[in-house]
Amino acid sequence: MNEGIAPFFTPLTLILGGGLLVIGVFSLFDVHFLKSKTQERLALVFGLVFILATEAMFVTSDISGRYFEGQKIDVTDCEFQVERDNPLERRDNPRLIHQTIRACMDTLGYDWTDVHEHCQEAKVSTNVFCYLPRSAMQREIVAFQMRFE
Repeated sequence: MNEGIAPFFTPLTLILGGGLLVIGVFSLFDVHFLKSKTQERLALVFGLVFILATEAMFVTSDISGRYFEGQKIDVTDCEFQVERDNPLERRDNPRLIHQTIRACMDTLGYDWTDVHEHCQEAKVSTNVFCYLPRSAMQREIVAFQMRFE
């Protein structure tokens, strides 16, 4: 989720989810705020759903980690290093630049993949959509984030 949206929705989901969760937990101790036990159980379930949704917002935003935003920075850093180290190769040997950027990303822990539609549009080494992290959890989170780009 976009870093500008997550801070806006987080307090709302925490307040709503926390309130519903408290109502549901109190009903387990015979303190009733709603008309029926079914409503109180639903409040408990929806409270947990809102709390989990808040966690999902943090996991998929760059507030909690670098993930897709960090991947963009890594591609830019690799491109800068390669261009700095090989200033004339962009014109004389662009394939070397491509291979060196891919090698740089490989050393940072990314696999080249062309499954994303934006990568298929431009299969160049500076296309951030052509990489996925090797770490299983990061890979899933980045793949999830890339679906919304």
